[in-house]
Amino acid sequence: MRPRVTIRDVAKRAGVAIGTVSHHLNRSAPVSDETARRVQRAIDGLGFRIHLGARGLRAQRTHSVGLVLPNISNPFYAEVARAIEHALWEQGFQTLLCDSSQDPGRERAHLEALEGRRVDGVLIIRTGERRPPRGPPDPGGIPTVYVDRAVVGRPSVSTDNRLGGALAARHLADLGHVRIGIMAGESRVGNVRHRLRGFQGELARRGIAVRDDQVITGPQAIALGYAVTALVGRRPRPTAIFATNDVVAVGAWRRLLELGLRIPQDVSLVGFDDIEMSSLLFPPLTTVRQDKVALGREAAGLLLALLAGKPPPGPSLVKIPPELVIRGSTAAPP
Repeated sequence: MRPRVTIRDVAKRAGVAIGTVSHHLNRSAPVSDETARRVQRAIDGLGFRIHLGARGLRAQRTHSVGLVLPNISNPFYAEVARAIEHALWEQGFQTLLCDSSQDPGRERAHLEALEGRRVDGVLIIRTGERRPPRGPPDPGGIPTVYVDRAVVGRPSVSTDNRLGGALAARHLADLGHVRIGIMAGESRVGNVRHRLRGFQGELARRGIAVRDDQVITGPQAIALGYAVTALVGRRPRPTAIFATNDVVAVGAWRRLLELGLRIPQDVSLVGFDDIEMSSLLFPPLTTVRQDKVALGREAAGLLLALLAGKPPPGPSLVKIPPELVIRGSTAAPP
């Protein structure tokens, strides 16, 4: 068995002090670009590996972060998680991924387990509860950042969902639609409520009302989209439909085609999120884009700032602006 390579070996190979190698590895002090390259060449040449356990004991840090998601099979959450993992990896942190499956009890159990593993911080997309999840993360305990589903008064990063809803409504109204249906996730989820308020508020400003029987609600899953059958079966039939996320819109898109309705000639369809699948449909889906990379990187950066003892001076909620992406699923009403 080869003897373990130490930081002293790296320093000797690079011709620098041990402290310089430590600063390079831990980013604890500036190191010139040329020195950093020499140190990295020595690390790669010797096959040096950081002993995270020992480093954690010395620094009272594990260089690990817990990430709790409500549904890892949802493409939107997966894309946000990827951005978070990459941002943390670049700063020397590993991500422990947990799936709460939209279950508050499971969410609490994950948070308690992460505390037991002595993670340095937690990033969480909550279940639909309006209150913060019960569990260890607390302003006085494990540094925690809430992603996508913000918590008032706690460090949070979210899309401006109200603006996103308004952008979708403005687009449909500009096309001339007045009979508009809505397929909405559960109102206990804050970002769904904000999207609906933005959407209906913009329509109201234009004198357009959405009838109660033209709104279908349920969990934001593809099965909700299939319920579009009931929506288009009512008279007068809506000429446009807004879904509060793209997964629901994909379900509606599939069912509308099965019913023999053409998109957008018979019914226009708008989603929210801009998951990768949205651009692959035919016709491709008009949607409100959430910047998943910005959400993930902003959340990771906020947590890293908290870990460094540098809480941001601005508001506790960081809002990422959305963007309307117009594709082939919307047109003027028939």
